Amino acid sequence: MRGLTLIVVMIVPHPIVKLPRVSGSSCRPPRPALRHPVWVLIVCVFFGALSAWACSVPVFRYALERWNPDAYGVVLFHKGSLTGEQAKWLEQMDPDKMPTDQFVNLMIKRVDLEAGPEPEAVNLWKEQATETLPWMILYYPWASRIKGPVWSGSFNDDNVKRLVDSPARREIARRLLKGETAVWAFLESGDEQKDNAAAGLLERRLRHLEANLQLPEINPLDVIDGLISIDESDLKIAFSTLRLSRADPAEEIFIRMLLGSESDLKDYAKEPIVFPIFGRGRALFALAGEGIAEDVIDEAGLFLTGSCSCEVKEQNPGIDLVMSVHWDRLVRRRLDIDRELPPLAGFVGLTKGSDATAKKPGPELKTGEVDSQAGGRKPGGVSTVIISSLAACALVGLAVMAAGFFLGRNK
Repeated sequence: MRGLTLIVVMIVPHPIVKLPRVSGSSCRPPRPALRHPVWVLIVCVFFGALSAWACSVPVFRYALERWNPDAYGVVLFHKGSLTGEQAKWLEQMDPDKMPTDQFVNLMIKRVDLEAGPEPEAVNLWKEQATETLPWMILYYPWASRIKGPVWSGSFNDDNVKRLVDSPARREIARRLLKGETAVWAFLESGDEQKDNAAAGLLERRLRHLEANLQLPEINPLDVIDGLISIDESDLKIAFSTLRLSRADPAEEIFIRMLLGSESDLKDYAKEPIVFPIFGRGRALFALAGEGIAEDVIDEAGLFLTGSCSCEVKEQNPGIDLVMSVHWDRLVRRRLDIDRELPPLAGFVGLTKGSDATAKKPGPELKTGEVDSQAGGRKPGGVSTVIISSLAACALVGLAVMAAGFFLGRNK
């Protein structure tokens, strides 16, 4: 609902006829001067409404609070029923079969080749050019619009564990939940001299940003609406780096996710690449080779620490990664992250004995929706976001009506 004000104004036709661009020239003819003082009022009302109802929470914090990660798709091919051991592997990657205090952003589709699957599934299996069964294929979330698989391989215990989690992802999640602005995953090229030079530049610039960037002032209405669950004084700008080796088998699938997030990253096989990761495991645009430069690092830092001007996740840059983390439970309840996210060992998931009543992450809260547990809506009441948004729309509507009245009288 907070974005509704902007949408309403955008669809109102501009009363001044735009002159066409001069053919063969980059110059645009001057616009007619505004003749009606009422336009001053309209502009003031418009920008006043936008400033009053824009979200003031920094992007990195809003993403951690609100942007549930998109689900990756997994197609599991098999013949007949799974064995008891295979069924246990499936429970480790299927959120519908996990305990209530565990979650991973995966969506499983099983294809039994003996049960007369659809022709599309049969063709997909033939494309794998393998006789190994069971076999699984990992796909990017639908919202990413990235075609083709992320990874494919045998369905076994080791591959399941590497798919749903890894030491690097567990460490990234721990740092983000403890309040870091972003973790910059540094994918090494293998050339030690080149990697150390790029890593040194990145570290120096991140320390510069920590010392000079300023967080926006939080609007009290955003606190009332539950758009942030911590005190403004607890917000901080903190960047860290985490180096990844392309030869690390434990991170193979994770690295595949990162490298497939942009179509041209395959051209940088011998260059270091950096991925700023924020929110609930969302990777921002990649910095590759000579792109690991001060101005590009600054651009990413400014975006992450600026006000969340657009609260809809899909309209912001980045791609979600597979993370075995129950984000809603850990962000909202401010638990001991070091205790709740222990070092990766054995079964992938959170510690036993945790709150079994915790809810599974629901669909992403859209603009204007407020989590009732976050204090934005009282039971049986009306969200303050809805009230404020309706008021903004009313103001803009009155401004448009006034414009029409004055223009009509002038004619």
